[in-house]
Amino acid sequence: MSAESYLSDQNLSALRWGGWAGMLGSFILLFVFGFLAVLVGLDTLDIEAEILRYPDIRAARVIENTLYLAATALWMVHAVTLLISLRRTALAPALAGCVFMGLGLVILATGAIPHTMTDPVADLYHAPGATPEGQAVLVSIWHAIQGIVDTLVITGIALTSVGMGFLSVAMLRSPGYGAWTGTVGILLAVAGTGSAIMSLIDPSDIIAVGVFALIFFQIAAGWKTLRFAGFSAGTA
Repeated sequence: MSAESYLSDQNLSALRWGGWAGMLGSFILLFVFGFLAVLVGLDTLDIEAEILRYPDIRAARVIENTLYLAATALWMVHAVTLLISLRRTALAPALAGCVFMGLGLVILATGAIPHTMTDPVADLYHAPGATPEGQAVLVSIWHAIQGIVDTLVITGIALTSVGMGFLSVAMLRSPGYGAWTGTVGILLAVAGTGSAIMSLIDPSDIIAVGVFALIFFQIAAGWKTLRFAGFSAGTA
């Protein structure tokens, strides 16, 4: 059996699933951002404002976090399929990219459901008889929880950005992806890595650049993975 027929018989379905998974994960996260802008608002970026409004936005936060977790899981599927599709032309960078991407996504997923920590804090804050002193302590606890989540996001984006870089280098050597996709991926990886480095030095909202870089990488690479499956089927 030739390499092409092996790819066609054994892996083309996986590539299609992976391509769709990568794009769907990105579309889910873009939907989440719009969902939050409409139903939650930007005022909750301030922790004190969020804890005050938390009883009203609790359900929205649960939906947000659940969809975020789903997106990271879908991206993990795509990361594995990228290794499948790129291993024949550039095994070393594809393997490194899959490992770094996978580690980063696991870390992002670890911080995907912070409401499991913030819900009890909010309940205590809004409980009858809560004193101003006690509420101040609870706000400090909320800040600590948010700090943990921010750390996981920055670390996850740093690792996934390195993974994007390796995978993009591998794409440069693959006829199914090509120089254009590889070059765009490298630029997105540079943007993500830069935002992660800046956030490591001075944590700030600049890490959002890395998040969007990951989103658009998954869309571009996911589409090319679907095209690659068709290309491989045509050459089998």
